[in-house]
Amino acid sequence: MIDLLLDVPQRVVPFFLLVAGGVTLARLRLFDARMSAGLSTYVYWIGFPALLVHSLSRVGVPDHALTLGLLTYGACALLVVALMVAIGIALRWTREERAGGALSASLGNSAFLGLPIALAVLGPEAARVSAGVVAVDFVVVAAIGVGLLGWAGGRSTWRSLMQALRNPIVLAAITGSVMALAGLSLPGVLDRAVGAAAASGSPVALVALGIALGLTGLPAAGVPCEPTDEEPSPIPRWGPIIVAAVGKLMVMPTLAWFATGLVDAPLPFRLGATLLAATPTAVNVFIQTKAYSVFERGGARIVALTTAVSCVSLSAIAILLERYAGA
Repeated sequence: MIDLLLDVPQRVVPFFLLVAGGVTLARLRLFDARMSAGLSTYVYWIGFPALLVHSLSRVGVPDHALTLGLLTYGACALLVVALMVAIGIALRWTREERAGGALSASLGNSAFLGLPIALAVLGPEAARVSAGVVAVDFVVVAAIGVGLLGWAGGRSTWRSLMQALRNPIVLAAITGSVMALAGLSLPGVLDRAVGAAAASGSPVALVALGIALGLTGLPAAGVPCEPTDEEPSPIPRWGPIIVAAVGKLMVMPTLAWFATGLVDAPLPFRLGATLLAATPTAVNVFIQTKAYSVFERGGARIVALTTAVSCVSLSAIAILLERYAGA
């Protein structure tokens, strides 16, 4: 029990330390907003896309029961998106707060944090069948969320959706999923290059997040993240940040647990999907909000807040799931 209690924080804390390192670099004036934009551009175009192609292409073809579980998980994530938008309308949030809050509450750190913890706590089978959750997160949830960011930035709904499908991270997720379904793999040399780029995506993104948090202002940035002369985004209100954090760490895993149980998804998938649903907001949310100059400070704060809280919340959920699996 003690080993399990300590295992999850030990896996989460290194992520937060990288964020703290970025904050320190900014406070020491070793990095400025232009340098932060450069790091974000690398992650946006190379780091995250490489990670998704490299990992998703190895998932394999799901059977009927697993497919039903994945569809149910996707429906839960989209329900959270809808709930956040509805709450935002009721509380008179701005467009930016509704879009950023919806993406932050539904898209988790399933690839970088969730799968390693699932492997350590629930075993290799749960990690294997849960890998499809990453595909759902970055093909469906990310596409809808990026579309909302585009809409909040002033684009039409149709144009926002088309922009989302051209997003390099969404395209990479689609490519990796298609490769898995078709049984395709990259040539050896190319696969090693993509693997090397994939390994760099998460650390660079976390440092860039810390730098953004440490700076007094963030530059506005389009797609790609080119430095501009526009004014920094306004300081975000804490209301949408807190609601999004609760949605991500509490509502999302609760929905995933009960919904996957209702459709009789395989138990290893139900356990793994619930654990991945409980992960903190993905660093990719910060990258996307920064790329679209929509809710970028709010996105950064939600990622940092949920990552810190998950040291406790994710540990508790992992222990409960491990006990359930062993019952």
